[in-house]
Parts: sequence; C-alpha cells; structure tokens
Amino acid sequence: MPFQGKTVVVVGATGVVGSGICRAFLDQGAFVVGVSRSAQKLEELKKTISVKPGEAFATAVGDFKDDTTSGRAMAAIDTALAGRPIDHVISSQGFVKFGPPPTQSTSAQLHDALDDGLTVNFQAAKALLPAIKQRPASFTMVSGGLAHMPPPDPAMWMGTLKNAAVNAFTYGLAAETARDHVRVNTVCIHFGVAPIGGKQNQFGLAADRDTKGLAPAFLAIARGKQKGQVICLNGWADVDTLAKS
Repeated sequence: MPFQGKTVVVVGATGVVGSGICRAFLDQGAFVVGVSRSAQKLEELKKTISVKPGEAFATAVGDFKDDTTSGRAMAAIDTALAGRPIDHVISSQGFVKFGPPPTQSTSAQLHDALDDGLTVNFQAAKALLPAIKQRPASFTMVSGGLAHMPPPDPAMWMGTLKNAAVNAFTYGLAAETARDHVRVNTVCIHFGVAPIGGKQNQFGLAADRDTKGLAPAFLAIARGKQKGQVICLNGWADVDTLAKS
C-alpha cells in the first residue's frame, strides 16, 4: 500500500469531504490524525467511517480561526502525532455562507464568510506548512466550483468570493514554496457530494456518489507530482481520471 507508514493530518475531518478522505487513507495503511472543532463529532466520525481495532486513527480537537486557537490546535495535533513527522495535510474547512445580496450585506457578514474558509486555511497553512516545506510532503486545500461562476442564487455570492479567495491563496502558497519540496495544491469541486452512505449533497440535491467515491482524487494528489495547481473536478469522470494518474 503506497501510504503504509505515512502520516496524514486531515483538518475538517468530520465534514462531508474530510470523512471520506480519512477512510481512504486508513484503507491505504496511513496513520491518520483527524482534526475537528468538536470532540463529539470526532467520536461520531469513528463510527461513521467504521474505524477498526488496530487502525492507526488519532484525533485532535482544534480550530484555526486565529493565532491563539491555531496554537492550541497545533498542540493537540502534536500530541496526537506522538513524534511522527507529517507526510500529507488535507485542509477541508468551511462551507458556503448564505446571506443577502452584495449591496445588502454587512461588513460583518462578509468577514464571517471569509473567516469560514479563507482565514481558517490561512491559519492552517501558517501552523502546518513550515514543518513540512523541506519534506517530500503535500498540503492540499479544498474549494468549490462557485469560484468560477455567478452564484445560482444571490444569497450564495459570499461562497463565490470565499472559494475564489482559497484558489488565489493556493498561488500565494505556491510562490512561497516554489523552491521547497512540499507540493501545495487545491481541489476545486464543481459538483455535489453525499456524506458516507448518503444519496443527497449538503444542499439536499441528489448526488451520484458519496464522499468515499471522491477520496481517490486526494490519494492521487498526495502520491502525485502536482504542484501549485488549482485542480478543478467538473464531474465524476474527472475524479476517475485523476485517480488513475
């Protein structure tokens, strides 16, 4: 198994995307640290992804909303790692914030939307990336197809802004790490994904596959050569193609 003995940190592990990623890396023999703001959700995650006795799955409760919480989160992650170096980080944080159209929104609503997606990824990168810059490691973020299109509903415009900002942040990190060994990329998902065993995505719309079907794309990026890319998945065919690469 290509990830046997590797250590993977999944930030946002209890989310729809993150849960499938955790299961996929465990299936590949990796030591996985699942990070979430909620200890209860982490316990529920163990049941959802059917963590088996003997599987190398550890948890860390933490948030990356600011410097103070990031420090606490890293302390929890370090405890969970127990001295292991990190090989791969996946940061799957934030969700689309709904709100009034742009000219009817407040600055506070805008800041809240950006905090729940851009800021948390910024803080996670500050906390986790320096230690793996000189390793053959990967740091992968997650955004969405709203980054490339007018939102289907004006109430979703902040999701467009947030996802586009995460994509742009990828290029900033890529410039910083251009001469380093670590590979920074973002997966931009343009379609709905159901939770494990589910048939509907987060918006209640029918989804062809659940998150376990999406996870092979993240395995491919972790073992691949992509660097400094925003990798757009327009449909399941793109996931299948990437998984075979």
